[in-house]
Formats: sequence, structure tokens, C-alpha cells
Amino acid sequence: GMQKFSAGWSGDNHAWWEHLETSLPQACNMGLSGVSFFGADIGGFNSDASPELFARWMQVGSLYPFARGHSHTDSIYQEPWRFGERVEKICRDYLRLRYRLLPYLYSLFYESSQHGTPIWRPMFYHYPNDERTYHLHDQVMIGDSILVAPIYKANCDRRVVYLPQGEWFDYWTDEKIAGATHITAHAPLEVMPLYVRAGAVIPSGPDLNYADEKPLSPLTLDVYAGEGEFTLYEDDGHTFEYEKGVFAITRLEIRDSRLKIHKREGNYAPPSRKIIIRPHGMEKRDTVEVEDDGEEKIIIL
Repeated sequence: GMQKFSAGWSGDNHAWWEHLETSLPQACNMGLSGVSFFGADIGGFNSDASPELFARWMQVGSLYPFARGHSHTDSIYQEPWRFGERVEKICRDYLRLRYRLLPYLYSLFYESSQHGTPIWRPMFYHYPNDERTYHLHDQVMIGDSILVAPIYKANCDRRVVYLPQGEWFDYWTDEKIAGATHITAHAPLEVMPLYVRAGAVIPSGPDLNYADEKPLSPLTLDVYAGEGEFTLYEDDGHTFEYEKGVFAITRLEIRDSRLKIHKREGNYAPPSRKIIIRPHGMEKRDTVEVEDDGEEKIIIL
């Protein structure tokens, strides 16, 4: 029952590449066991992280459900700025990515709270008929739309990634890749391989320095060619009023290059804002802006 009350972490790990690697199946196993709000100490609790290890750990750690840096009093100071400007920028960029993805992550937390669904999921969770996913411990699905394949070895700037059946998009370049296939992902220190499933609708927000810096305005929807849907959850982010029904649910559905934004449900009304729709992998690539009035909308992409 601990998942009802608190977050969990992997214990007093070390600043070792092996413990970065181990954190991936640990988080998936805990999620499958009902404890979704889970992470590992970024950079390692014991021992001293190298700049390269800290950068790679921050990349994936920024997307842990429970993301924190934490180290022993006898280890070196492990704030991001302690490792030089290059590592500091990498840390800043990936923490900003987390903050931008908060609407996506927060919705996954809501789903987990209602149904026990893991936030981090092993590959076989969504591809149970693909035997090649059964022993993949080093790449993870975040929700059903984002695939993370971190670098977890020293002096490494590439790795093999398995993309299951269907089409996938490189998050950074928009390159479309047909699965099921193994690819070699090129990953200089600034890049963690990241992929989005075709048919995904990824909600995101503005750049933030902390979660409550500004409201979710504008709301950005990255829409990837294909068929799929996502349920966006929102509440005031401060109080327990959501327990009284003060929250909002918005279904987002992509079919035949049409994005359907269903009528908002619930008693929470977000502040006045625009919705920015960014198509990926479609003939029409222009960004579309609409006013968010909570009513149903169909946008041709």
C-alpha cells in the first residue's frame, strides 16, 4: 500500500555506470508492482560521479517518475554546475524537457492513480506478442507513446535500439522509421535517443524553471501521423479540490490526419489560453493555433 502515500527510490546506489543501467529495470519492476512514483538517485548516492556519468544519468533521470539528485555527505558535490559548462547545459536542457512534458507526465500519474497503470513500462507491456521485447531491460516506454533508450556505458556515443512493429519518429530529428527493426542510434554527449510512436498526441507546456512558475499556456500538442489517442488530465496543481471533482479531462484523438479535441469534461476550467498544434510526419506541416474554449474541435492536419 505504500504507493498510496509516498514515492520510492532504489536505495543507496553508487555513482557507477552499472547502477545507471540497473535503474531502468528497477523502475519498470516497481511500476509493475504498483509503485509507479519511483526513481533512483541521479548521479549516484555513494561514490563520485564523473562529468560524463552525471550528464548521461541526468538525461534519463530527468524523466524518472520520481526525479531527484541526491548524494552522500562524503561524496563530491554533485550539483549540475559542478561539472563544467557543457554538462550544466545538458542538465538544463533535459530538466527543461521534463518541465515541458509535465502535462504528459501528470496525465500518466492520474492514469496510474485510477488504474494502477505503470508510468515507466517495460517494452513487453505494450508489445506482448513480440519476443524480442521480453529481455529488453535497457529501453523503456513512458506511457504508450515515448520510448527512451539512454546511454549507460562510458565513452559511448551510439547504441543499438529496438523499435517494435509500427512506425516511429526520432524525437529530435522527426525522421520516420519503420519497425520492427534494430537501429544504431548516434548519441553524442548532448543526445539521449528518444522516439515517439506514430499516432501519438503529446501535450506539453511552456519552458519552466519550476513547476508553478506560470500556467499551462499555451498548451502545445505534438501530433504524429498515424492513429491513436491520449487523455489529458488537469487540475489546479495546488489543492485537494480534485478529490471533489474539480479536475478536467480532455480526450485527444488522431485519425486520418484529423485531430479531434473532444469537449472538456469536469469542473475545472484552465485559464484562457491558445492551443498550438504541431504536426509531425504529415503533408501539412504548418503549426495551427486555436483558442481553447473547452468545446469540441476537429482540425485537419
